[in-house]
Amino acid sequence: MGIKTKLCIIAILYSSSLFSQNNLTQIKDFGDNAGNLKMYTYIPNNLNTNKSVPLVIAIHGCTQSAKMIASETGWNKLADSLNFIVIYPEQKLINNIAKCYNFYLGYKAKKGKGEVASLKEMISYVRKNYNIDSSRISITGFSSGGAISNAMLNSYPKLFNAGALFAAPSNLFNPNKDSPENQPKVVIIQGDKDKIVPKGNADRILNQWIKKNEFVDTNYTFNRTYLGNSLLIAKHFYNTKQELKIILIAGKGIKHKIMISPGEAINHGGKLDYHSIDINFHSTYFVANFFGLINK
Repeated sequence: MGIKTKLCIIAILYSSSLFSQNNLTQIKDFGDNAGNLKMYTYIPNNLNTNKSVPLVIAIHGCTQSAKMIASETGWNKLADSLNFIVIYPEQKLINNIAKCYNFYLGYKAKKGKGEVASLKEMISYVRKNYNIDSSRISITGFSSGGAISNAMLNSYPKLFNAGALFAAPSNLFNPNKDSPENQPKVVIIQGDKDKIVPKGNADRILNQWIKKNEFVDTNYTFNRTYLGNSLLIAKHFYNTKQELKIILIAGKGIKHKIMISPGEAINHGGKLDYHSIDINFHSTYFVANFFGLINK
């Protein structure tokens, strides 16, 4: 059974999952919408517009929606606290019955094509209408949302500061030939018991980015108890300047889930439901720090 079939099955089994409402605003006319996607934004009420602000694109997976991924991950809470804007794209049922992004179709997942083109238009719309810090544009996605995020990072490497790919399939078309200096830094997070998107996909994505960074003698550190959490294993990959370029994190015993840690503190958040699991690791906060959004 292939990844596409498995992702469609969970849509049928769990399409009734409940989600809380989030204060998202739909943008109906954001530009050329070749991929026929919906666009939502989260703009903090207290957004400080006196200075340029970071932008995060957070992309849901199969069976999810913009509101659901916002609730599960807790990105809005961090946007309020850290002064940035979030774009939440949303797939339409007419495009994919499981609401998956069509990452496996080249005419939708290549630079300037289909869904990738629509996502680029969403980013351009926000950049035109808000004072965005172009050096701090980052993208993250779960499952098929992670795969289409990978397609975006590949298609427009100089646009992004960083990316975070959660349980993402490894399909990629036309790998870019940009120099290593133009490649964004990437974190890949994968449960080692994931049966929907098996862990081999994380290894293949890792190899994609090792090639993009032209690593020959791969320089990395290995931690079996990452961040003091016995369920996390991590590898950090560095270039010859000792700059961190790639992190690979494996969750021991974790299935096809987003790892969160609900709570009121700034480094806790998200909501537990079918797509998420609490292992005392709020991956959203970790990724925000990786993206350079946390004030040191």
